[in-house]
Amino acid sequence: MKTLFTFIAVIFLGFAGMSQSVLPNGDFESWTPNPNHGFYEPDGGFFFTLNILDTIATPPGLTALPTEVAYTGNYAARLVTQKIDALNILIPGVIGTLHIKWSTSSAILGVPYLWTTKPERFQGYYLSYPLNGDSTGAILLLSKWNTGTMKRDTIAYTKLVFHGTVDTYTKFDAPVNYWNNTTMPDSITVLLLSCGGYNASNMFGSVGQVGTEAFFDDVTLTNVSGIEMLLMPEVNITLAPNPASEKMTVTLSELIKNGIFEVYNTQGKIISTFNMNSVSETIDVSSLKSGMYYYRMTDGSKLLNTGSFIITK
Repeated sequence: MKTLFTFIAVIFLGFAGMSQSVLPNGDFESWTPNPNHGFYEPDGGFFFTLNILDTIATPPGLTALPTEVAYTGNYAARLVTQKIDALNILIPGVIGTLHIKWSTSSAILGVPYLWTTKPERFQGYYLSYPLNGDSTGAILLLSKWNTGTMKRDTIAYTKLVFHGTVDTYTKFDAPVNYWNNTTMPDSITVLLLSCGGYNASNMFGSVGQVGTEAFFDDVTLTNVSGIEMLLMPEVNITLAPNPASEKMTVTLSELIKNGIFEVYNTQGKIISTFNMNSVSETIDVSSLKSGMYYYRMTDGSKLLNTGSFIITK
């Protein structure tokens, strides 16, 4: 197999004069081996897999792999529905914005939405090999935290289900279906699935056929632009509390000379800067209105970390 290259550390999500922007590593060209186990994970900090389940006492087998069967470039994502035989539990082949929550046998979905415009279409290329009437699919969900109800409101939802064998790369191109077209989302969920019966609330409650496969490449949102996003930060940052209202403590994993913590609104406009003279600084956010904000941590010249936080009043 060809050498898997390390993904570029920074990607700019807004392209002047272009109508399309690929999701971080949405072409699945870059994968890195897990340092402790024998499987690969996609780079970029956006897409994740359930491959860690292959390390439990009764492993199901890998459910997401890099493959040279690509639409463009060298690699694509291959997804395979597997099963934990000893427990009779189906494990969907999925790659997306998810992390396992072991305590509830579920997946935590979504990552911060870092664009300043809303997507119009959800696109990509796929192959599908369902067994015994099974199906494969793709999901896009945009949401926003509601500070009144303390729950997430769905802003947009698009679900695609692919039936029957598709053995030539075929483009999916669907409009983003907005439930609320006046509100900017603060979270995005993208799921690419070899299991049409995927259950997000109960990961172990999915329904499908073992051995069903799906391949995905060049997964894209159209008409989005935004701020610079550091995919592999050099310095870790912890914000507490988050959400915040009056004060928020910014804690760095190490002291940064000439450290500057910059705050941006959802339009990408800088609204505050704070000097980080120590590993931990408490900053005043009382002047900020309720909503989503982004931050950039620099040493005055080099970008070290990016992220988001929420203000509630």
